[in-house]
Amino acid sequence: MKRIATTFSAAGAAALVLAACDAGDASSEDGSTDTGDDPVYAAMTSWDACEILGDLQPVTDEMGIVGWGSSTAEGGAPGSSEFGNTLDPDAIGCNGLFNLGPNDWTTGEGEISVKIVPAEDEAAATAAYEARLAAAESEAAASEDAATAELADPWDQGAVVSWTGTGSAPNTEVIARDGQWVFHIRLNHNQDYGLENSGEPAFAFTDEALNQWFAETYLPQVNQTVNDRIAEVE
Repeated sequence: MKRIATTFSAAGAAALVLAACDAGDASSEDGSTDTGDDPVYAAMTSWDACEILGDLQPVTDEMGIVGWGSSTAEGGAPGSSEFGNTLDPDAIGCNGLFNLGPNDWTTGEGEISVKIVPAEDEAAATAAYEARLAAAESEAAASEDAATAELADPWDQGAVVSWTGTGSAPNTEVIARDGQWVFHIRLNHNQDYGLENSGEPAFAFTDEALNQWFAETYLPQVNQTVNDRIAEVE
C-alpha cells in the first residue's frame, strides 16, 4: 500500500497561471478542437470520465453519500463533463452535488468534481499539474488551516491540499501527475455538526481519514485503471 507523505506546510500564496492548463489544446480554423497527433491524448479526450471512474462508486461508499444531484436527493449518480466543457475545458470530469444524509440539526451536503486532464506530452502535463497546484495552494492560503501533503508513488508528482472555508466547511483538492496526464479532485462539504455539537459524528468519515483514503487507496486504483486504458491505445 502506498503511503502519503506526512510533511505538512502552510500553503503559501502562489501565482495562478491558468494558461499552463491549456497546454496541448488548440482550436482549428473551423472552430473544432484540435487534439494534435498524439494517439493517447486524442483517445483520452474522447473518454467518458464517469464510465472510466465507475460513477465514483468507491467515493460514494467511503463517504456514505445517499444521493446525487442535490442536498435532498436519494440515489442517482454524478454527471459527466466532456473535454472542452465551459468550466474546465482541458479536462474530462465526473461531478455532482451530493447528499450525506442527516447532519445533526441539518443535512450533510457538498460537491465533488473528479477530473482526468490529458496532455500531449509529459512537459504539458507537468505545466498543467503545476498550475492546478498553484491555484489550489493560493485558495488555501487565503483561508484557514491551509496545509499541503505530498503524494508518493505511483505518481510522478502529487499533493493533497486542504483548508477550512466559509462556515467552517472543509475543502480538499487532490492533484497528481503520472506521465502525460493529471488527476484532479475538488471536494467540499459542510462540517460534521454531530461531531461539533455532541461529539457523536454524523458522517461516515473524518476529513483526515478521507484524505488518507484518497492517497493510499483511491488514487492508486485510479492510476491503475487509467494506465490500463492508456495501454490499450499505445
